[in-house]
Amino acid sequence: MPGRAPGGEAGLEAVEDGADLDVATDGTRLTLAVRIKPEIRAASTEQMPPDYPAAAIGFLPGDDEYIVTEGGLAGQRGCFSRGTDGTITGIDLAGRLFGRTSPAS
Repeated sequence: MPGRAPGGEAGLEAVEDGADLDVATDGTRLTLAVRIKPEIRAASTEQMPPDYPAAAIGFLPGDDEYIVTEGGLAGQRGCFSRGTDGTITGIDLAGRLFGRTSPAS
């Protein structure tokens, strides 16, 4: 449903080994932002890709699948993962699984 996080949750913070991902809503749209962890960026001797500021996502038909509709990640697809009780436990973005770090609201 556009305008709110899946399951009515207000937002989602998730991590993967080298990056942080935030899903948020302002009540009218759902956004996704991705940042490389500062310690990873600082330790790298290679040029790192940019962080991606909050960009709109839209739901696709089916269970919890979405697509990024704007910004540098436009066109990337993913899905939300749920536990047996229906609580969101993580989010997949283009094949990378980010585990939830914020408590369910």
